Amino acid sequence: MEVPHTRYRLTGLQQTELRCGVAFSVNVREGRALLGVIENHGNGGDTWFNAVSFDIRQAMRDFVASCRWKGKPVSEEEVYEHLIDEYDLARAAKRCARTRKSLLRGRDAEGYMVHSVEADVPSVWLARGDYPYMNQLARELREEQPHPASWQVWDGEAWKDLQLPSR
Repeated sequence: MEVPHTRYRLTGLQQTELRCGVAFSVNVREGRALLGVIENHGNGGDTWFNAVSFDIRQAMRDFVASCRWKGKPVSEEEVYEHLIDEYDLARAAKRCARTRKSLLRGRDAEGYMVHSVEADVPSVWLARGDYPYMNQLARELREEQPHPASWQVWDGEAWKDLQLPSR
């Protein structure tokens, strides 16, 4: 997703799995200042932003209006979900770097992330394509439902397309 600036950051993601979905809340900050909270009650309802003031609410509306996915405007809820996905992936990437694991993401045909997986192999092997057990990894990734159209690996700096062997 293309964003107009990177001054906003998310902190303190709290998630609770419910029978009907995942409830979550995450703080939105600019520097040290709390701007508000993105929330979803996990009951099939919308995701929304609760701002600390009207001015901040308007600034967030302007931010959302400037966001693009593949060059096209996106809804407020989609922006929030993309931001949370990226925040969650960034935390997983840091964890994987500490433990020498790989972070993989599966994407659907539209480019939306449908899965993230941590693999017990250094990402450099996957990014280079010379992991000796690539066939086994490919079989395991094919079991993910729904089936992603493509897989990528985070190499520590950027997402790289993962070249999986065919069946």
